[in-house]
Amino acid sequence: MKEKILLVDDEILLLDSLRRELGFNYSIETAQSGSEALDKIWKNGPYAVVVSDLRMPVMDGIKFLAQVKEVTPDSVRIMLTGNTDLPIAIEAINQGQIFRYLAKPCSGEQLTSALDAGIRQYQLITAEKDLLEKTLKESISMLTEVLSIVNNDAYGRSFRIQQLVAHIVKVMNLKDGWQYEMAAALSQLGWIIFPQTMLEKINSGRSLDAGETLIFSKHPLTASKLLEKIPRLEKVSRMIAGQGRSIDDLCLNPEYPDIYPIDLGSHILKICVDYDQLMLQGLLHDQILTTLRSRQNLYHRSIIDALSSLQSVQSLPEDRSISVVTQDELEVGMLLVEPIKDTKGNILFPENTTISRSILIEILKMGSQPNLVVEPFKVIRKKDW
Repeated sequence: MKEKILLVDDEILLLDSLRRELGFNYSIETAQSGSEALDKIWKNGPYAVVVSDLRMPVMDGIKFLAQVKEVTPDSVRIMLTGNTDLPIAIEAINQGQIFRYLAKPCSGEQLTSALDAGIRQYQLITAEKDLLEKTLKESISMLTEVLSIVNNDAYGRSFRIQQLVAHIVKVMNLKDGWQYEMAAALSQLGWIIFPQTMLEKINSGRSLDAGETLIFSKHPLTASKLLEKIPRLEKVSRMIAGQGRSIDDLCLNPEYPDIYPIDLGSHILKICVDYDQLMLQGLLHDQILTTLRSRQNLYHRSIIDALSSLQSVQSLPEDRSISVVTQDELEVGMLLVEPIKDTKGNILFPENTTISRSILIEILKMGSQPNLVVEPFKVIRKKDW
């Protein structure tokens, strides 16, 4: 499959000529202005290489390619320029705005060579990015599996919080939404350091003593420390570390782009953690929203409003759709309504267990032994949480 190239110039005759010359070897699209090109990038992008003339009316090549870098940073940017504008082009290269420049008029051989180099650069960037994303996903999967084994309640809590955060991200149309959702998925990772006696207290609803309360208060920082050295999770780890901070200690002003997304992520986590805690206490969705809104000056109203359109999370099994499934129909993310037992009546997995990948594998292993696990199972599917 040919990589897509976008050519931008206000001279339509030049664009037609380049399309005829290059169309056999590349997938060429053209635009006569920066605004038209940006519209095509939004609708049809990303493009492997974007080639722009420097001198264009309304939006020149420097401004246009700077916006391309913001919208699709992986796209390789090449500039066409006259000899008198070479200092401008060289400065743009030095500032990292463009990959290389070509002096007009340039030969077909020069342009082809530049496009081939640009495509190779794009493929290198995307290959490295894909590898990093795969490694990141595997690392996160391993961490969440550890959490599901050590404390399934914490895993289930993270799972529910992630659903709440995903809804907020969608409603508020937040940029880089994956970071907020990743922070939610890992927000309870610090629970792995809790002693067994403390876990038993938390799971049974008993009060913690002063020392245990102090340990509990540090779990966000513990999770943050575990994550901060993982590539691309620096912001995620800071969101998690701040999930217990009050709104007065946060910067929720978009005019501070270096701080705002992190503090916003921390505050979203706090709201969703508090929502989940109220849900565990038996409150329904509308009751939870009323309670959160009654706590004046504790939460940002726009985030609470974003949650108001959520209708799928309820507090009790009878408020949600219960499915009866066999072990072959079990899926990661399902919630057990009743415990899974063996044929002697022993509980293998208690009710309210969230099925993780490792738990699913364990159930399938047990199920391979004749007459060991009692089927079917009552569950709530992931979409009905």
